[in-house]
Amino acid sequence: MSRMFQLFGAGILALAVATSASALPAQAKTAKKAAAHSVTGTLEKYDASGNSIVVKTTKGDETLSLGSATSIRMGATRMTPADLNGHTGQKVKVRYSEENGKQTAQTVQFEGGAKTARAETAAKTPTAKK
Repeated sequence: MSRMFQLFGAGILALAVATSASALPAQAKTAKKAAAHSVTGTLEKYDASGNSIVVKTTKGDETLSLGSATSIRMGATRMTPADLNGHTGQKVKVRYSEENGKQTAQTVQFEGGAKTARAETAAKTPTAKK
């Protein structure tokens, strides 16, 4: 009789393991992954207190939060959020993720940015006359 209970217990244990393993993919499907988007327009405003920016697009204004990992660049130059105040009115492309209705900027890239050091050096180098 005890052998029968051992087999019965082992069967229930195997069924429990199989059921929990098959439930994992279903749980993974229900978890929403943050969707990646982008918006292009002009930098309308930087709000330091809310740590957000407003980008004016052809469809209207978009307000995006800046996260601690947000990369802000003009050409090869890295910028800080505090630098944004001096660049209102300039064209930007913002890549952001949207999760639970909140848009968080991943990258803020100014278009037509400053020349890189390599380009400036090449422009200053006189060409040799033949």
